[in-house]
Amino acid sequence: MSKAFKICYNPSKSIEVEKNYIVDNYLSKEDNMGYSIVRTHLNGSHPFMKNTCSNRTYYLICGNATFYLEDEKINLSEGEMIVIPKDTKYAFQGKFDAILVDGPAFEAENDIIYDEKIVEE
Repeated sequence: MSKAFKICYNPSKSIEVEKNYIVDNYLSKEDNMGYSIVRTHLNGSHPFMKNTCSNRTYYLICGNATFYLEDEKINLSEGEMIVIPKDTKYAFQGKFDAILVDGPAFEAENDIIYDEKIVEE
């Protein structure tokens, strides 16, 4: 029989991935749920990246974000979400808090981070 459980914020699981980008881990691969959940805080931009294994869903809790996927630019506001399929190269910028769900669960070795930065035309 399955049992529900409550997940609370734990400051010791908060990681500054890079300048102006913080990730709070809530549910990880070690929890054996098949997916992972983090809360992200961004005030700036994140360079292009892709995940070779996980589909990613970003749900904006507050703020505004712009995602750049190949030849597409997508603006998100509070309460909106974007689903990014695995193997899709993308970048993002803005000032926002979001819930990020990786399915299957996040593993760092599946992330490819490019030196390429966002260039606005």
